Amino acid sequence: MSCWRNNTKKKKNFEVNQRQRLFQENGKVLLEDLIELCNGKSNPIKTFSAKEILEATDNFSESNLVIRFEFMYRDMLQNRPVLIKRTIWSYYKSDTLDKICRDIAVSSMVSGHKNFLKFLGCCLEFEHPVLVCEYAERIPFNTPNPEMLLPWGMRIKIAKEIAIAVSYLHTAFSRTMIHTDIQPSNIFLDSNGTAKLSGFCLCISIPEGETFVKVHADRVEGTLDYLEYNYAATGLITEYTNVFSFGVLLQNFFTRMDGVVDCCCSEDESLFEEFEDKQNVMNLRISDRISKFMEEGRIFEMLDSKMLESMGDDETEEHKIRRMEAVLMLSLRCTGHRGDVPKMMEVAKELKRIERWT
Repeated sequence: MSCWRNNTKKKKNFEVNQRQRLFQENGKVLLEDLIELCNGKSNPIKTFSAKEILEATDNFSESNLVIRFEFMYRDMLQNRPVLIKRTIWSYYKSDTLDKICRDIAVSSMVSGHKNFLKFLGCCLEFEHPVLVCEYAERIPFNTPNPEMLLPWGMRIKIAKEIAIAVSYLHTAFSRTMIHTDIQPSNIFLDSNGTAKLSGFCLCISIPEGETFVKVHADRVEGTLDYLEYNYAATGLITEYTNVFSFGVLLQNFFTRMDGVVDCCCSEDESLFEEFEDKQNVMNLRISDRISKFMEEGRIFEMLDSKMLESMGDDETEEHKIRRMEAVLMLSLRCTGHRGDVPKMMEVAKELKRIERWT
């Protein structure tokens, strides 16, 4: 019995020492990131113990998983519903810890803004730190359930609020923050229907006084459909990297066309003639097809009839089409297919105007 007690005590001491070591090592990486991004002048970051996280998630029980492949858990912590985000595999290769600390650092910086998923704190006592955020639901995107389809009014509101959030990243800090992964899985809705942007693991900061940074071609990361051509091809990151991704988000959000087309499977060879030099980078994408459809006056072929119906009976068919055209033309400006590419602040203002358009 005495031997068993001694072994148990040694095991507990080992776990305590390991937790302290991880807290210090992870905290060092996080502090370095905060100093780089904002000279360490961020909002205070609350830390939770490993014991609190394990009790809340029932040892990360699958029964609490709400987003299975990204290991996000819905739990109660300190008497409030929360999302707990855990990374358990080296998806980000050797820089997994750096990516998670970047997510924590940026989340803490933007947490006071209503259009970002509110960051409540983190736990540094695991090999890979765990994030704790307010509870919100991921937006239902391309769902087969017609009852979950978002009506026009909600879509334009979400688009406007995410544009405001991205504009905030570009202008609120001494360094311009480039999200680089603006896409539906990083957008949530709270119980009041307010859109929340999240997922800052791939966020890049542009040094003060500069307008771009360049990463090695091997370091280009993001979601294929949403990657700006220039970034994908050269590793060059600017504000317009986000603007392009947001334009693709609008196109996916307001049409029934899907993302990347496999060039080998398309029957319309004319679509690919001017993009042959880019095939190795990107294939033909939704923005190229929407541009072609708009030129040919085939807007009806792109639109979801159910979404048009959701715009209400008080609007004429012509008025509905004009509003949709306004959104799609804005999206094509964002992707560089029409006129000058706008700043995100201009995009947010234009979406506000379209939302109020009567």
